Amino acid sequence: MVSAVSSQAATLNPLAYMAQADDDTTKQATPDATANYSDRGPATQVSLSQEAIDSLKAAVEQGPDAARQALDAWSQASSERFAASIKLMQATSDANSKKFAIDQANYEIERYDWQQETNEHFAESIKMLQEKAVKWANTTPVPAVQLTEAQIADILKKVASRGIDPSKIGGADNYSFGYEGKIYTFKKDGTAWVNDSGVPISEDQKQLGIKGFAQTIQQASSKIHYPSVSREDLVAQRDALMAQ
Repeated sequence: MVSAVSSQAATLNPLAYMAQADDDTTKQATPDATANYSDRGPATQVSLSQEAIDSLKAAVEQGPDAARQALDAWSQASSERFAASIKLMQATSDANSKKFAIDQANYEIERYDWQQETNEHFAESIKMLQEKAVKWANTTPVPAVQLTEAQIADILKKVASRGIDPSKIGGADNYSFGYEGKIYTFKKDGTAWVNDSGVPISEDQKQLGIKGFAQTIQQASSKIHYPSVSREDLVAQRDALMAQ
């Protein structure tokens, strides 16, 4: 009875070989058969626990039909475990994608806040420059006054602690510094001059100053950028991701 069905059973699954335990011819045809039944090639190679092997052996002893049913049940369970593993992997992947999206949303919010702080900083600088520019443009030039030897000695004594040394003009034409609302200018010819801070000493200097203020204000204005999305929208997008 066993010999009559052994060929068909062997074709269906490796466990059917076990049903031929009393068939010497079959044993000789499969001398390299091992207990883990892995010699049937990658299409039928399986890895079973000892409990599963014992259960299948018991089914084989009941006949090929029982063995086939047991193997089908094991295959179904394996498929279900594999599907569960895929589902778990997908869930892990989805969780990582969600975390990345939330991190990116938080980065956009931080970048928005940084840009707003930068805008405020430059806006304050522009306001201050504009006030100075208006004052400069409305101030009548007053020529600088040349200092006497005594005045030169006096001012240099007052600023000595600051390391100021007009004798080291170097390649520059003038050596200037501010002190108590005054601008002191030492020239290469040895003369020294003083004028009020914020007051042009000539019309030419006044016009150069106006041009300089305009250029500086323009540069500061170019640093201001307004995001296309509001902070409220960015926060709402982040919160929606977190709620998923």
